[in-house]
Amino acid sequence: MSNNSKRFSQRRRKNLGLTLGILLLSVSWLVSADAAEDTARERIEALQETWNRGDMGAYLANYHRDAPMVLSFGNTLVQGWNALDELFRQSYPDPLRMGRFTIDELHVQVLEPTVAIAFGNFTHVFPTETIKGGFSHVLTREGEGPWLIRHERTSRGEVLHTE
Repeated sequence: MSNNSKRFSQRRRKNLGLTLGILLLSVSWLVSADAAEDTARERIEALQETWNRGDMGAYLANYHRDAPMVLSFGNTLVQGWNALDELFRQSYPDPLRMGRFTIDELHVQVLEPTVAIAFGNFTHVFPTETIKGGFSHVLTREGEGPWLIRHERTSRGEVLHTE
């Protein structure tokens, strides 16, 4: 084999190794992104489960306690976990007043390994009304830690009175 052929063969092996390395990293990121999407989805689904169980403490544990958490609905901004805790506990002091909450549609997109967005539609049934609306959440996490809601926006669409 000539020197040119050997150099060409070495370059091909090097290029093949580089290509395989990039391919493995891409596949690894896709698998990681799918797992991250699944765990972010589970966090949002936990909102429905803990709310309908009447467990306000477990419900609020889905929100970021340390980061600057913001809830926006209507023309109201609630800033910080303590303000969120106070609002929810005063507004919904017992399971009857909490009503029944259902996520009708849910989409999750992982924007980067530590940031995801979730959005969809919900139905919230109270003793005197049923609210259909939309929501969006920005979730963040530290490294491989749990996803927590950093920002939430909800909007009422249709309100049906049941009295």
